[in-house]
Amino acid sequence: MKNSMIIKLLMMMYTVCARLEISDIKTIGETIIIQEENLLIHPDGPLNPLRGYIMHRSGYMYNKRFYAPEIDTEYSLDLYCNKIYVNDDAPICNYTRKVVYDTIYGDIYQDKDYYTQFHANLIKMFPSDEGILSIASDVSDEFTSFLIKDKVQPECMYILAVIFLLSEKVDIPIKIYNTHEEYLLVLKTADGTSTYINQKKSSKDLVNLIRFLKMNITNANANPSNIIEIFIEPTTYEEFKTGQFLNKPQFLVQSYIYEFIDTPGKYIEFIKAVYTLLTEQIEGNKFTLENMAIRDEVLGKYFIRRNALWGLKNHAAVICDLKKTIDGYRNCPFIDTTELPTYTRVKAYDRENDKEIDDDAQKYINRVEVTILELMCCLMYDPETKKYNTDHLTTKKETEPLKQFFKKYPVPTESVSREMHQDWCRVIASSTNDKILYARKGKNQLETGLLNMLYVISDITGNKEEVLKEIENMIIARDSNEAGESIDIENNLSVLLKALAKDKNLEISCDHFRTEVRADETIDFFDDFDLVYIDKIVCGRLTVHIDEVRSRLDLLGDSMLNENKPIIKEKLTEIWNAYDNSNNYIECIIRHYISVELAKIQSVCVYEEDPVKRIILNSINTGGYNSVLNIFLYGRIESLDYKKYIVTHFLMLYANSDRNDLSLIRMTNNIIGCTHMEHFFTRNNLLQGYFFNPNAKEYYKKINEDIWSHGISIHIIDSFKPLCQALFRSTVSVENIFAYCFTELMKTVSESNYWYKLINDHKSMIKDILYYLDHTTKPKINTFYEIMNIIWSSLNGLDKYKLTNIYLAWFFNIFSYENLQDKGDCLLYLFNIIDNNYLIIEDKEDIRWSIEKEYLIFNYLDTNRIILCNNYENTEKYNKIVQIFINTITSESETNS
Repeated sequence: MKNSMIIKLLMMMYTVCARLEISDIKTIGETIIIQEENLLIHPDGPLNPLRGYIMHRSGYMYNKRFYAPEIDTEYSLDLYCNKIYVNDDAPICNYTRKVVYDTIYGDIYQDKDYYTQFHANLIKMFPSDEGILSIASDVSDEFTSFLIKDKVQPECMYILAVIFLLSEKVDIPIKIYNTHEEYLLVLKTADGTSTYINQKKSSKDLVNLIRFLKMNITNANANPSNIIEIFIEPTTYEEFKTGQFLNKPQFLVQSYIYEFIDTPGKYIEFIKAVYTLLTEQIEGNKFTLENMAIRDEVLGKYFIRRNALWGLKNHAAVICDLKKTIDGYRNCPFIDTTELPTYTRVKAYDRENDKEIDDDAQKYINRVEVTILELMCCLMYDPETKKYNTDHLTTKKETEPLKQFFKKYPVPTESVSREMHQDWCRVIASSTNDKILYARKGKNQLETGLLNMLYVISDITGNKEEVLKEIENMIIARDSNEAGESIDIENNLSVLLKALAKDKNLEISCDHFRTEVRADETIDFFDDFDLVYIDKIVCGRLTVHIDEVRSRLDLLGDSMLNENKPIIKEKLTEIWNAYDNSNNYIECIIRHYISVELAKIQSVCVYEEDPVKRIILNSINTGGYNSVLNIFLYGRIESLDYKKYIVTHFLMLYANSDRNDLSLIRMTNNIIGCTHMEHFFTRNNLLQGYFFNPNAKEYYKKINEDIWSHGISIHIIDSFKPLCQALFRSTVSVENIFAYCFTELMKTVSESNYWYKLINDHKSMIKDILYYLDHTTKPKINTFYEIMNIIWSSLNGLDKYKLTNIYLAWFFNIFSYENLQDKGDCLLYLFNIIDNNYLIIEDKEDIRWSIEKEYLIFNYLDTNRIILCNNYENTEKYNKIVQIFINTITSESETNS
């Protein structure tokens, strides 16, 4: 049994494997690693790679890297006043994001030295260009670039073992020598006869991390009270939910190691390196019974004998079983954003000699290549077998590399190993097609652009006739227009991609593409298109984004069919109950991960689930640094909707406030700065909170002032409706500033030429108002009067005929809400503010939507005639309303017949 398990792991080390899939983590946890001591890794200990797996899927490091308030995100947003998008008639904005210039704020007030160095190291360890969490970098001396160098590889696992143990407060005696601006890194064996590490030109980033970790060990030893702050991990769920662990050295290092080690064999090598260094440190002391007890205690944190496992949870088996359940209902290759391949630094490939080039200077970041990989995974995926299938492609020389690739990697993986990245380079690099544009000599590193990518895809799939035909049709459409214009090529793209897709139910949708000039002066197409998987109903939607400098694929929304969710929810609930009494770090991580997954399965977005919504709103309302950490625990802040929710509610809840919460300002500034805002829709969604809180100008100084006046607006219902819902559905959270926010919003609406269309087209505005009334703690009818007075004050100077129509529509529509408290008072108020002078008897087609409960409207008008007709004018108004009601329902009946 032992030997077969080890053989299995050794095979994994040299064969196909992605970065520590959950099945691999389970196998590692059940394998005896140290044979002579009969030791496995402790399932509750820090060596369990399940920690990194759960933290990665939970998005903790993603949120920390991109949005931590200690980090000053470098970006800018300016207006091109003379250029507009044809699709939305909105000005084009110039958004720039320069990740390499991200810095740390100089005014951190708490433990400044520690937090400054912690986050400076975090930035270096996770450079993360293009809004994707990544440890890869183009710079050869940076952290990961150094560790993957061929000359470093033999000592790499010992280097990782050193930083791991240093983060655990084990003072490994590694020496750093600085000579001629170069760093020598040396770690010798205890007897000094040989070395574990001997790097003559070490990375400055690595040296800085080691110094940072050793400094904190020294400080903790000098002042034991610091140990609690720096090294102690949470042991209760309440401690975990504070999010303080996000600032611990263990979190930083464990997150990195999970991202770096991409095979089980390498992880076994890493564990053995940890064991060697740990035992050598312990055995370096004089032999005493006390030292032996300390040895057992220290080793017991990381390792455990097989016969001592009884009674401990097999955490990896639990999560592995969950994944197996979810995979049974997988309708597309990617069902979670964490499964999308991440770009990395790869070796250049020489196709003529069929070899990889071992030259660090020729290595490159494979951004476009990864996007094509993601797209090909979508096209080759067979939802029936849940595997990749290339049988529908003709077998010939041109398709052989692609077919071999998917034969080697036949099923969707949770992550992509470096080997898989390198194998993919062999498929698409160094093409002989002179129409394909590469950024580097030797035809490596693809340039972006839809046509450029489609030429590559056509080449590797055998240049099918219908594919080449559609490319040619796109070129004809391109050449018929000037650069900079927008062109409709949706049908061409749809025919092309469906011709290559295994699943013919795959649909493609997109708006017009922009045409821009590439580096080789060829005009190419740039913009987004969606891939939609259809299985009874839409069950998966992915967006491919292509612009002049980058490309990427994003997963939109939920890809699980509603009919399958109860099965998955049952499994999640079972696990959540099993971890109800979490009493160590890994159990807390699992419990919280499951609670967030439950929220995601029950709502389209995690923040829409009531318990999570309350936590986020309370955190924003409370403010302060701890609230930011708390928000980071509730899923990746990745989708535009999630970002919009946080930024809008922050601006709304802090409108008309003297509070100047730097932590929230900087967090939301980073959320904005990490979002591509060239398009009006994205920009308007993200910055719409400005209409509640003009102080946004002062909070976000990297946004040009012209943006606030010309780059965003409320002119369509898709702009106005979300603001209303954000305000009215926050209820108790906004009670103190509700009147101010609503007044600011209505003031902006009143200044729009589209004010009537905005309000009338928002058919659920009265519903939002009534929802607020139902949940507010203030007197309901008085609140209703206050809302209506704000509307009246804001709109009374405008077209009174249209305003009268709005009040009449709301009067009719209130009857749709049968359980409304104080309904009679609300109706009487609306009746009284309807201006009889502008009430015209006609078929009011534009407010037909408001009449849903005809019999209730008729009964009310009939039984309340005496109350409403208390004078001549009101009697006339009453009769007009009755006639309008009759005309409208009669007209609708005739239309329907």
